[in-house]
Parts: sequence; structure tokens; C-alpha cells
Amino acid sequence: MIQSSELQTDLPKLIKRACAGDEDAFGRIVNLYRHSVIRYCARMIGSSAEDIAQEVFIKLYLALDRFDAAKPLAPFLFRIAHNHCIDMLKKKDIKTTPIDAGPAEKQELQIRDERPNPEEMMEKAELRYALNRAMAAIPVLYRSPLIMWHVEGICYEEIAEIMELPLGTIKAQIHRGRKMLQQKLMEFVVLNGDLM
Repeated sequence: MIQSSELQTDLPKLIKRACAGDEDAFGRIVNLYRHSVIRYCARMIGSSAEDIAQEVFIKLYLALDRFDAAKPLAPFLFRIAHNHCIDMLKKKDIKTTPIDAGPAEKQELQIRDERPNPEEMMEKAELRYALNRAMAAIPVLYRSPLIMWHVEGICYEEIAEIMELPLGTIKAQIHRGRKMLQQKLMEFVVLNGDLM
């Protein structure tokens, strides 16, 4: 989620242009946050993350007129993504399923020339599978802030703003979520033997 200072200074201008109906400006905003939103939706919902992310960006477009361009866009966008994922989980009673790799990880594997040996690849795949299954097993109440903090690198204060909860509640949810994740991963290690 870290952006260059040049992008940060251009963002208010892009938002104003997008509010005025400039599709190119909105497209640039989508490109800035696309991977982060897809990654977040994939970890929250599991399947059809790209479709859900598209819906999030449609909601962002429709809500741009209510956004204060003087504030950072990421908390506003992730509040929309969070609320939309929660609505999807409630509405469709979606059972979350683990994903093998996020879009960024797949891209990295395609670009990388050096390949780890097959044993390392198997261990990483098993660990990724265990992590995704463990994350999917954690209640949404704890999973969402945990993903925002650990995966997306969003600070506690912004998560509190996104989820519209007190800072202390967010810290407690992340702490409990980490404990749950640790417990689920320990169950995997006990069932499947030590991965390391």
C-alpha cells in the first residue's frame, strides 16, 4: 500500500478529475489500488475475488462525490471493500475457501528465473495451503483486520477508521486473530508433521 510521493501528490488531482467524470483518471486510481483490493477480497471471500473487487471499484466510483480529496483514499476504499465483503458473506452465506496464491505471488513466480528445489517448493506450497486454510477458518470479525494489518500493511489507526471501530478494539481483534491463526497453524503442524 506504500505509494511514491509523486503518486500521493497526484492523487487529489486524479480524484477531482474522476469526480468530474474523467474515466482515464478513475482508471489510474483503479490501477493504483487494484492488486491490493483483489488480494484483500481474495483473502476475505476466497473465490471470485476479481469480480468482487470490480464491484468495490464501482461502489468507489459512485461514492467519489462524498469523498474529501484532502484525506487519504486508501481508508475510504478499504472501508468500501470491507463492507462489501461482509455484505457478500452475509448475503450469500459464502463458505470461504483457501486460495493457492494471490495475483502478486503468481506474477512473481512467472517472472522469477531462479527456481527453488522441489522439496522447498513442496514445503512452501504446504505452508501456504495451511496458512490459507487457517485464515479461512478464522471468524470474519478477526480475519478482516488481520489481513489489513499483516497482508496490506495498513496501520492500526487507518484500520480503525475503515472498520469504524475504536483503536483499542482493532488492536484486540488483531491480537485475538493472531492467536487463532497460531492455534490453527499448530493444529496443521500436529496433523501433518513438522513442516520445517
